[in-house]
Amino acid sequence: KSICFECHSRCGVLLEVKKGKLVNIKGDKDHPFSHGYTCPKGQAANEIIYHTERITHPLRRVGEKGEGSFEKISWNEALDIISERLLKTRDQYGAESVVFGGGTTRGFRPWIIRFAGLFGTPNYYVPINYSGGPLEFGVGAVCRIGAFPPDFANSKCIVLWAHNPEQSLPGLFMYHINQALKSGAKLIVVDPRGIPLAKKADHWLSVRPGTDTALALCFIHIIIENGLYDKEFVENWTEGFEKLKEHVASFTPERVAEITWIPVDEIKQAAFTYAKTKPASFMMGIGGACQSINSFDLNRALMILIVITGNLDIIGGNLEHRNPLGSRAIYGSDFADISKFLSRKQIQKKLGSKRYPLLSIASMIPPEPVWEAILEQKPYPVKAMGIFANNAMCSFANSTQIKKALSALDFLFVVDYFHTPTTEMADILLPPAHWTERDDVEDLLMKNYVFCQPKAVEPVPECRSEPQILIDLAEKMGFKDYWKSTEEQLKYRLEPIGLTFEEFKKIGKFSGHVEEKRYVKQGRFPSQSGKIELFGKALELFGIAPLPDFQEPPESPISTPELFKEYPLVLTTGGRNVVYYHSAHRNIPSLRKYAPDPELQIHPDTAKQLEVKDGEWVYLATPRGKIEIKIKCFEDIHPSVVNAPHGYWYGVKNGWKRLNINMITDNQQTDPVVASCPIRGLLCRVEKM
Repeated sequence: KSICFECHSRCGVLLEVKKGKLVNIKGDKDHPFSHGYTCPKGQAANEIIYHTERITHPLRRVGEKGEGSFEKISWNEALDIISERLLKTRDQYGAESVVFGGGTTRGFRPWIIRFAGLFGTPNYYVPINYSGGPLEFGVGAVCRIGAFPPDFANSKCIVLWAHNPEQSLPGLFMYHINQALKSGAKLIVVDPRGIPLAKKADHWLSVRPGTDTALALCFIHIIIENGLYDKEFVENWTEGFEKLKEHVASFTPERVAEITWIPVDEIKQAAFTYAKTKPASFMMGIGGACQSINSFDLNRALMILIVITGNLDIIGGNLEHRNPLGSRAIYGSDFADISKFLSRKQIQKKLGSKRYPLLSIASMIPPEPVWEAILEQKPYPVKAMGIFANNAMCSFANSTQIKKALSALDFLFVVDYFHTPTTEMADILLPPAHWTERDDVEDLLMKNYVFCQPKAVEPVPECRSEPQILIDLAEKMGFKDYWKSTEEQLKYRLEPIGLTFEEFKKIGKFSGHVEEKRYVKQGRFPSQSGKIELFGKALELFGIAPLPDFQEPPESPISTPELFKEYPLVLTTGGRNVVYYHSAHRNIPSLRKYAPDPELQIHPDTAKQLEVKDGEWVYLATPRGKIEIKIKCFEDIHPSVVNAPHGYWYGVKNGWKRLNINMITDNQQTDPVVASCPIRGLLCRVEKM
C-alpha cells in the first residue's frame, strides 16, 4: 500500500513489485477518499520510472545556456560545485542573493525551507500566487483560521466555484461528490466552460472570465436583501454585518448581469438555491479562483458567503479538519517556518514583501519578484538559484521574461526527472528519486488524515531523493542543525502521533477526530473580538480595504475597449487536464495519446465567423505575441470567450516558444495583495496560419 504522488489528490494505491521492479499499480479500495480510483498519470508510474529519457546521472553543462549540452559527472563533484558556487555567492552578495524554488507537489517544501533558512536566505519561491495562496489568505482574512475543506459527503448543496474536480482533484473529491449527488444534493457550477459536471448541475453560471468577484458580491447582496442569511449566527458570531450590507447594496443582479454576462434570473435562482439548501458545501478552485487581479477579494467574498449562510464549520458544510501532526504537518510552524532560522532583519529582505505586505507573513514568496530582482537588481541582485521539480519557463506567466532571467543568473542548479526547457538553462542538473523509490509521510490536503508512503523499489541508479540531496548538500556546507538522515526527519514529523516510521508503515494511515462548531466549545473565534470580522479592520494595517470589492480585469472589453477591437475574444487559461500535471508527464506515451496537442475551445459560431475549422492549426495572439494551437469547436462556452490549455512544450523544436500559452500571458499587473496574475481573463484573437 502507498499513496500516489503524481498530483495533489494523493490517491491510495497498491504497488506490485517483481524482482525489484514496479510492474503494476492499481487503486486501493480501502482509501477513505479515492476508494480505488486512480487517474491515467497514476497508472503510468512505471512508465515514468523506467522511461528512456529519465535523467539518471548528475550532469554538468558544457555548451551555452539553453543548448541542452551536458556531460555526466559524479554526485560528489556535482555537490561540490553547487556548494562552492552557492557559498561564494553568499559571501559576495549576501545570502538573500540566492533563491530556491519549487513546483506545486513533491512534498519536500519543508526540507527546502529549513535548508534555505540555515543557508540564510528568506527567498523560497513556489506558485503561492497561482495555486491555493489567495484562497488561504482570503479565508484567513475572514476567519483567522486556515482552510475549511468542503464536507461533500454530507452536503445537500454543492457549489463548485472555478473548480473542476474531475480534472484537478478527482481522487480527493469525486467519490463523495458523486455519492452526494446520488442522494439528491443540489449542484451549482460557476465556470466559463460547460465542464461535464455543469451538465449535471441544477445551476451552471457561465461567468465572464475575471468577473467572479462581482458575482460573489451579488450573491451576498441577494441573500441579505431577501433575509436568507443565518440571523442567529450572524448576530452572535460576526461583527461588521451592517457595513457589509451597505457595501454590497450596489451589486444588484441587474448590474452584475451586465458585468458577468449571466442573465439576471440565473444569478437569482442560484443564489436562492444555495441560501435555502442546508447544509451546503463550497469549494473554490485552488487554481481557478486564484488567478486574477481580484483573487484575494474573490476568496474573501466567497468565505463571507459561507459565513453568513451558517455553513461554516458544520457537518455537510465547510468543516474545519485538524491535521493530526499539528505543528509538524507539511506546513506546520515547527517544520516549515523560515522565520525560525532567520533574523528579523533578514526576513524583511524577503522579495515582494514591500509590494505585497500580507505575503510577508508567509514562508514562501511568489516567483514574479524573483525575475525582477535578477533582471533589474532591485531591491538587490539575485545571482544564483536552485530549482526543484518546477519547469518555470512554461509554468508561470510571461515565459519570455523568465527565459531572460534564467539566462542572466551566474549559477543555476535544477532537480528534475526529465529534461525540460528549464533544465536546459541549468549549470548543474541532479536526478531525483521517484515517489515509489523513497519513504515519506503524506498529509497535504488530506483533511484529518496522515498517510504512509513507503519505498517500494530502490532508486534507479544514480537517482537520489530530494530530501537526501538536501541532506548531502547541508553536510557539504556544514549545516549542523539540518537533519542527518531521512529517518531522523520522518521520526521528527511523526512525534505528535507517537509513532516511528516503521510502526506507521504497519498501519498505513492515521486519522484525527473531526468535530463541528469548535468555536462554540472555545467560546470564540481566534480574532481580536472573538468573532468573525466581516469588516476586516485589521487589514487596514496592511493598507488593504476592509471589505472585498470588484475590480475589472486590466485587459477586458470594459477596461480596454480600444484593445478589444483588435483582440475581440476573452481568453481564459490555466485549467487542469487529468492526464498531465501542469507541464509534467508530456513525454509519457500512454498519456500523450489522450491529449497530444494544445486545443483551443471555441464556440462553433465564432469558429465559423473566423473561417476556421475543427482540428485546424491556428495562431492565438495577445498583445504580447502569438503561439500555435489547434481549434476545438465547443458549444458550451460563450461566443466571445475561448479557453486554452497550459503546459504544452514537449515534442516540438522550441516548443516552449511555439506551443506554450505562457508566452502570451501577462505578469505585469497583479493582485495588489496576493500577487496573482490575470491568466483567467486576457484579450486575444485567432489568426489563420
